[in-house]
Amino acid sequence: DVPDADALIALLIRDEDRAPRALIEACAARGETMVERLAALVAPESRWSEPDTEGEWWLRLHAVMILGLMEGERAGRLLVSFMRRMERANDEDLQDWLAGCWPIFFRNKPDTLAPALRALARDRSVDGYMRCQAVGSLLAAAERTGAQALDAELDSVAGMAADESEDRDMRLSVASDLLRFPRERHRRLLRNLARQQAGPGAFFNGANVTKAYARAGDRPEWHERNDPWDFYHPTAIAKRQERRAGEADDGEEAEDLAGEPMLPYLRESPKVGRNAPCPCGSGKKYKKCCLDKGADLGS
Repeated sequence: DVPDADALIALLIRDEDRAPRALIEACAARGETMVERLAALVAPESRWSEPDTEGEWWLRLHAVMILGLMEGERAGRLLVSFMRRMERANDEDLQDWLAGCWPIFFRNKPDTLAPALRALARDRSVDGYMRCQAVGSLLAAAERTGAQALDAELDSVAGMAADESEDRDMRLSVASDLLRFPRERHRRLLRNLARQQAGPGAFFNGANVTKAYARAGDRPEWHERNDPWDFYHPTAIAKRQERRAGEADDGEEAEDLAGEPMLPYLRESPKVGRNAPCPCGSGKKYKKCCLDKGADLGS
């Protein structure tokens, strides 16, 4: 017999991070029935901060991966709900696992999701990191639609970057997106923003602006990403289990993805906020990526 949606979810919980790709695809094939089951994970009464088991925590990652495979507006709206819920719960481990993948999860979704993503991108009550994931998803959707739609979305992003009432890290983060789509009308804005930064931790500098405009064509970040569903490749699964065993032997917590680095020293010049997307382009938060490396991220 073909397992029903509840039986498949039970398998996902049992397998934790060892679930095979075939199981994820089987879940996606259940369509609206699976969407209804996964919606319960972000319901107001769901215990997001206190899962009973590790398998229930991993189920949230699997849910996003499943929804990313599914077409349709309802699956896309549920993805937006997952973005909001994991940000509200401050689930940084889950955010790290999914870093930079959101434009890919939305690539098979209808244009009707743009208002929901735009509302998230503009919501100043939401942490800037997740807002930037929404901005990237909007740009990717506009690129698929065509040059005119992309230019309109880039102008909207430029408006955010120019808005002095907006959070500084948010402005600089979305301005970094503009560098991947250099348009002459945005050059002055980017130069001005580059001059407002200095030293280690700058999002970008004048040299980066010059280089971006000397380069031919666009360089969307999502074109450089690996397939998110490589997470389910047998080699990837084996490596995770090997790493976990090694961490256990060393007496370390198995799923501590990045740890909490020491607070940075105070400097006179502006710096990247700890919760801002890392300027290196990893998709992770700065504090979980290059904060403790001491590198000049603007190069």
